[in-house]
Amino acid sequence: MKRILVGIAVIGLGILGCTKSVEKAQRDVQRTHDQAVRNIERKQEELRNERRDADERIAQRERRLEDTARQETDKIRKEERELDEAVRAENRREEARRDETRRSETVPDTTTAPLPPE
Repeated sequence: MKRILVGIAVIGLGILGCTKSVEKAQRDVQRTHDQAVRNIERKQEELRNERRDADERIAQRERRLEDTARQETDKIRKEERELDEAVRAENRREEARRDETRRSETVPDTTTAPLPPE
């Protein structure tokens, strides 16, 4: 009878030990699962941050591109205005020369009078 009681106690301890082992394994699985969930959430947050940073860099580059395009357009307009002004000034000078030439052709030269016949 003692043997039977000892046998039952050993089996009970074995079952109890197995139960504890199973519980420990379940806790380990749950802990691993929780850790995996935290890792996934952390990676998703990192991805969102990287995406936001990339979007900010792209927006900044686009702004710089627009600024450069605006500056270059302003340079072109300024050069075109300067060219137009130079052309107008050249035309005014040319017109003034033509006017001077016309005046000199139509106005007799009074500085040298013809000599009277002798």
